[in-house]
This record gives sequence, structure tokens and C-alpha cells, in this order.
Amino acid sequence: MSPIFESIVRFSRTICVEWQKEPFVFHKEKLCQGTKEVRLPYSLNGNPMHITFRQLQVFLAIAKTQNLTTASLDLAMSKSAASQALTDLEMQLGVDLFERVRGRLLLSSEGRRLIPHAEELLDRSRDLETLFTDSARGQLRLATTLTVGNFLAVDLLADFRLRSGWMPAITVGNTEDVARSLLNFSTDLGLIEGPVTEPDLQTEPWMSDEMVVIAAKSHPLAGKTATWDALSKENWILREKGSSTRNFFNTQIGQYLKTKNIAAEVNSFKIIVSMLMRGMGISYMSKRVLSDPFYSQSIAQIHCQRSFKRQLSFCLHRKKYLSGDLRAFVAFAKEWAEDR
Repeated sequence: MSPIFESIVRFSRTICVEWQKEPFVFHKEKLCQGTKEVRLPYSLNGNPMHITFRQLQVFLAIAKTQNLTTASLDLAMSKSAASQALTDLEMQLGVDLFERVRGRLLLSSEGRRLIPHAEELLDRSRDLETLFTDSARGQLRLATTLTVGNFLAVDLLADFRLRSGWMPAITVGNTEDVARSLLNFSTDLGLIEGPVTEPDLQTEPWMSDEMVVIAAKSHPLAGKTATWDALSKENWILREKGSSTRNFFNTQIGQYLKTKNIAAEVNSFKIIVSMLMRGMGISYMSKRVLSDPFYSQSIAQIHCQRSFKRQLSFCLHRKKYLSGDLRAFVAFAKEWAEDR
């Protein structure tokens, strides 16, 4: 079983959640008229416990926005109803899920522990709702790094939509941004360019990506093979610190340069290419930029004395429930990558 799918075996017919020193046992998911209810028969004080999916929705919305008013608007419910739902949930669990600080609701340690379990229960409820239908669901939240977002995501999502009839919601950032969104469960799946070090995240290889030195076509080294000494004398326009592309520059080509003349650090791919086209320096990025019909008219590769590659990967939280949407998208992305 591949690492990305190992977490799905964590749940069988009985779902167990550890809370403080006492286990809460989810004996069943009960669908009632007008509400969905998860019945936990024993609370910390020994009384029957009834946690609704609406309470969990309110909790997650507040965790995301850190604001009760914004969360209630997102859920199309009154502020008082959202406040009562949160209060009822905290009373049943016997803990404070948020710290009240100057009008903001900041997650407590107990709240952070609840997030993956609440997310999982809601994802499972959505799977249950579509279990016997063929309707498109589209509940997946995808985060990609810039190379994936700029050169792969559009074609990937377009082809996936043709196959499935829906597309994930997508956000784009650097590797640290994607990792942060996975850790706080604001996104479900990441497509990233580099390794992550957070112990709560796991990765699985997706496809390889060649890294090259590029410059304007008018640059004296464009289209030629450059020595390390020659590259050491050039001005480099690089991605910002924290991006995987910058990390790969440091660990791959950077070790061969006598000096690193970093003229600019930019978090925008388009700005970097624009600076190259103005003759302001050279850069290091995915070779996929050269296959872009627009950018390939103005930039070219400077060949190095050796080649460099990196691994593009799937990334998700170790406690993330693998919903039907998520599993369908990952399976398609693997198939899609075979020809690229």
C-alpha cells in the first residue's frame, strides 16, 4: 500500500478518538430528520453526548476565520446560533476549543487536536451523501506550488474536469505556504516541488521535473554550455527564500559556484521572466518554462556541465481522511503524469 493511502485503514466500523485520558467511541453515525448527528454515548462527566455535524461545521469555520461573525456569515446562520453551537460543543467535550483574545477566537491545544477528527467526520458525511449517486461532488481543496500552478495545473484540471465533470478549488503559493495550509486543514491535498520537514505531513512521488538555467535569448551564454566559473560571474534573479526552487538552487547548482551574485529575490515567476527579458540577469527554474509558447519566444536555456532534476510530489496531512474526491483526483493525476 502506498504511503499516501495508508491513513485510510485507520478507520473501520468503529471510530475511536483519544481525548485527554478517556477515549470517546463513535458507535454510529445517525442521520436524523433536519440534522446529522454523531452520537457519542459517554462524555467526560458520564452523561450522554450528542454532537451534531452543524456544531462541527461551526467549529471548523471559526477555526479558519478566527472570527465568529465571519464564520456565521460563511455558514449562512445567525451569529447567536453559531455562538450557541460552539458553546454546546465545548460544554459536551468539557474543554475550551478557543482562547478568547481581544475579540478573536484563537485555537487552543484542544481545538487543534479536534480539527482532523472534525474534518474527517464531515468528509465522511459528504461521501455518504453521494454514495448512491453519480452526481459530481467537487469538495476537494487543492494547493500547489508555483511551478505546478504555472505549468501543470491548468492542463491537469482541464483534463480532470473532462473526465469527472468537476474541478477542485485551487490556491497557489510556495512550499511553505502549501505546507502551512495542509497543517491547518484549510486545504486537502498539496502538489509540491520539494521536500517538507513537518512530521505531520507525508508525501508520495508524483512526477519528475528537470531544472535548468535560463536567460534572455539575447544573453551571450544563451544556447551555449557554460562553465561554473562563467556562471559564478553572472547576476542571479532567484525565487524567495522558503521556496523549493530556491532550495534546489542552493543544494544543486549553488554548490558548484565560487560566488553567488544574487541580484534579486522575487516571489513571482512572471516578474522573474520579465527581468530576464530586460537583461537583468539569469535564473534557475523548471525546464517547463521553455515549452510555454509565450515565454519560449524570449528566453532560452544556458546549458550546464551536468543536469539537475527534482521530484514533484503529492503532500497531505497524516491524519487527513481520504475522501472519494481526493482518491479520485490522486488516481487521475498519477495516470495523467505517465505521459509527461
